[in-house]
Amino acid sequence: MKNKIAFGLCAAGLGIASIGMMGLSSEGQAGFVLAVKITAVGLVIAGAGIILNKIKERGTFDNHTL
Repeated sequence: MKNKIAFGLCAAGLGIASIGMMGLSSEGQAGFVLAVKITAVGLVIAGAGIILNKIKERGTFDNHTL
């Protein structure tokens, strides 16, 4: 990934998602729901980073085509 912002979003999102996934085996229902929400937020952040990277790569790709 050439875009450092997109890389940072992906790394942070995957880190948050992994922390949320660690809590999925919690005993209480409230803890499980919180872990699912944290995992979902982490995956959304990582997805935003991937989309940002794709947009950035498409813009540079179009500049180099004939």
